[in-house]
Amino acid sequence: MANPAVASTWGQTPHPPANARRVRVRLETVQDARKEMSKLYREARAGKIDIQDASRLANILMLIGRMIEGSDLEQRLEALEAGER
Repeated sequence: MANPAVASTWGQTPHPPANARRVRVRLETVQDARKEMSKLYREARAGKIDIQDASRLANILMLIGRMIEGSDLEQRLEALEAGER
């Protein structure tokens, strides 16, 4: 199902060509992480990236989303505690 041109082999990480344009993705909210995960899913389904690579990146995006949630919750709690003083 994966495109053989981009499929990774065991123990090797595929690298983009040296002249490839780097794309920076803003991941500041859980919504940003969700959108990026949706894009990743579509690319994997289309065979543009290897399923295993997509799975690894999706796991990283889930961790980033959890960190954002925790950070947001911490900020809200601090604001509530500051209001009680």
